[in-house]
Amino acid sequence: MTPLAGKCNSLIALVFLLIYGVCLYQLEIDRKEVKLEEKESGIWNLPPLLLMTAAGEFKGIMASMITLEAGARTGTRVERSGDGFESKEPEINCQSVYKMLAASQTLDPSFQQTFIIANSFLPWDCQMVNENIKFLETAKKARPNDWMPISLLAFNHYYFLDDYATAGAIYLQAAQDMENPLPYFSILGARLIKKGGQSENGAMMLKSVLAGMQPDEPGFGDIQKRLQALQATLVLEKAVFRYREKIGFWPEKPEQLLTSGILKKLPENSYDFSFCINSEGAVFFDRPDCRSAQ
Repeated sequence: MTPLAGKCNSLIALVFLLIYGVCLYQLEIDRKEVKLEEKESGIWNLPPLLLMTAAGEFKGIMASMITLEAGARTGTRVERSGDGFESKEPEINCQSVYKMLAASQTLDPSFQQTFIIANSFLPWDCQMVNENIKFLETAKKARPNDWMPISLLAFNHYYFLDDYATAGAIYLQAAQDMENPLPYFSILGARLIKKGGQSENGAMMLKSVLAGMQPDEPGFGDIQKRLQALQATLVLEKAVFRYREKIGFWPEKPEQLLTSGILKKLPENSYDFSFCINSEGAVFFDRPDCRSAQ
């Protein structure tokens, strides 16, 4: 090693030690000034740049350690009680655990356990749905061919936010972008978009999915069948609105679109069900009992 290289290495090591020392000093101040139950100090509280610098070449290991710590703080505790044991649910410090998981994902965005633990408690116990969605979006980008963050992301949108259209779009986009998407992504995506009142968008996205597939590929027939049903629904939806404008109320049965002269022929349902129109004018191709279900 040349003298110049040695001096450079020594300088880098000195800078690293200085940064690390400043970080430890700041964490010690936090620990002394704030009660533990109000704020828990740790390396996860560092700004992202300092966190990455402190981790150096061991980002994956540090991410695992921080995630393990976060998981330990959310798991059930078993304590001795008399002659036996009893389980006790922990009092979760949501902000503290959130910071831990955020630090872990900063260090290693592709680490699976981080977003799994986040999804297991953030939207449920902490009502931090939007924060959890950010975790899942980061994981989706870092793991483009993993179905799990995609499914969890869609679930968060339709279950917690009642945003069926976005959930459906997530599935349909994944069906186009992934190398080997699950066959049900397209069908479920179209169904959710239909539930969100965007049949036309769902049909357009299904067309895009089919355009990138071969007829002999698994799922092609099911997607084509779903597309045909959506296209037929679109025809009826437009006719139902015209009926409302002409007659003044929603039709109860598709046949009324014929007797009113709005349609000359009803489209065929590829699912061999009768189309159903509920009391709010919504058309269903897979719920022949939509009125009785209201």
